[in-house]
Amino acid sequence: MKNFWIAILVSFCFVLTAASAEALEASVTEGPVKLELFTQYEQVNPRKSLDVIIKFTIAEGWHIFSDNPGEIGLPTTVSWNKTANYKLKKRRWSLGEDFITDDIVQNGFKNTAYYMAKFRPDRKLTSADTAAFEAEINWLACKEECIPGKAVLPFELPIKKDSLTQSPNWERVSQAAELSFVSMSLAQNINFILILLMAFVGGIILNFMPCIFPILTIKVISLAHNAYHKKVSRAKAGMYVLGVFSSFMVVATILYILRLQGEEIGWGFQLQSPVFVGLMIVIFFVISLMLLDIVNVNIAVFGRMARVSVKGALWNSYLTGLLSVLIASPCTAPFMGIAIGYTLTAPIYIYYPIFISLSLGYALPFALAELFPKVIRGILPKPGRWMDILKKIFAIPVLLTCVWLGWILYNQMHVRFEDDKQNLGWQEYDAVKVAKLVSENKPVFIDFTAKWCVTCLVNKRIALQSNDFAKFVKDKNVTLFRADWTNKAAKIASALEFYGRNSIPLYVYYDGSGSEYTILPQLLTPKVFTDQLKE
Repeated sequence: MKNFWIAILVSFCFVLTAASAEALEASVTEGPVKLELFTQYEQVNPRKSLDVIIKFTIAEGWHIFSDNPGEIGLPTTVSWNKTANYKLKKRRWSLGEDFITDDIVQNGFKNTAYYMAKFRPDRKLTSADTAAFEAEINWLACKEECIPGKAVLPFELPIKKDSLTQSPNWERVSQAAELSFVSMSLAQNINFILILLMAFVGGIILNFMPCIFPILTIKVISLAHNAYHKKVSRAKAGMYVLGVFSSFMVVATILYILRLQGEEIGWGFQLQSPVFVGLMIVIFFVISLMLLDIVNVNIAVFGRMARVSVKGALWNSYLTGLLSVLIASPCTAPFMGIAIGYTLTAPIYIYYPIFISLSLGYALPFALAELFPKVIRGILPKPGRWMDILKKIFAIPVLLTCVWLGWILYNQMHVRFEDDKQNLGWQEYDAVKVAKLVSENKPVFIDFTAKWCVTCLVNKRIALQSNDFAKFVKDKNVTLFRADWTNKAAKIASALEFYGRNSIPLYVYYDGSGSEYTILPQLLTPKVFTDQLKE
């Protein structure tokens, strides 16, 4: 059995290699202002976005105006030339500070400031092409007098369709830039606190999703009907929390490192691996045998507490937390998608606190059950045969999970677009088609889904296959696109990033009035289409 747990731990570990690469850098000094330009990669991949940062270093005693200078002043601007094959999707500026001169409020930058631009290349670019850019920057620098400044920073990057390695220099510069985007704004800090709260609540709700609720229910019942030792229970609750925390940190670190290497992945990425899915089939099958009492293993995860030493019980509590995160992989809870999506461009000092908050929320319900079993004991009937019956009943959904994972594995090996049984005209996701329809002011609905996403499958059954949804589609003449992320797909990862997410489910609706879109709740009901989107 020891080897079994080792196999689970090993499944978390990936061999990650990264070749060193230096970001393209260019600099120019014009009067009191020094400009430095940094690119995220040395090359451009047509299927990946490219970020560019311009750093402004302003001489002591001088300041330049921000992009929104206030009542008077010349705004600092960055214009891009020679970018016919690239779309500027997003730009960000450091948050400026106010200057009051003769009762006139102005806004600007002192010491340092950052500008970031995100470009989306044309996917038709080939290796024979080059990515040519030219940044034209204009500003007004003031001390006792004001001096206008202008600089042009041209650069070219080769096209490369392979994976890209992010430069260590980029990480340093981008973290400093991110700090300047958020640190001086109270509103931004409030938003960050709200995101942490959403991650915490999302972690709590994750316990009640279909992936894990039946299994943890059995464990909670087991705790309620066994001897209670205060010190031991506290230690076990702490070890369970530590196990959950360790699991989330491993997943978060793998995500972070892979994204630094240019991979576009998100929550549940491990389920895009047939090897991992096969391992999960084995794990869930063993769990079902344990619930049916066909296999008896001395681990304190399911059924009655095993007669083990305190040290063994603590170790088992840690492994329970570790395993529970694996089991929860296919699910995304409400609030959780938004919180994880917030980490897409977040620096490391924001990225990890969000995952820590998520892990603590996820660990909380079971830890409380471990600490206060008497409360649960007061709610549940006395121990009896019903506990064994309930265990066997809960073995059914676990066995069905094995069948479902086998279905996922089959679909990963035999990729095909799912048939449209309602004749609503579902199409495979195509960003070009979506953009064309939106530009023509036609309504579009996009379903970001995967066979391994339990929430997606439930939503599909309850809402997307409902008569209300069919009526909504036909009445509004909505064009439907399904973005299936069962297997790794760069175009879907890029689309999720565009909408500020890196997890599924995600439902996007363009109502036909322009480029503005609505993101629907992660838990769908038919009423969303009859009420929320009826206008």
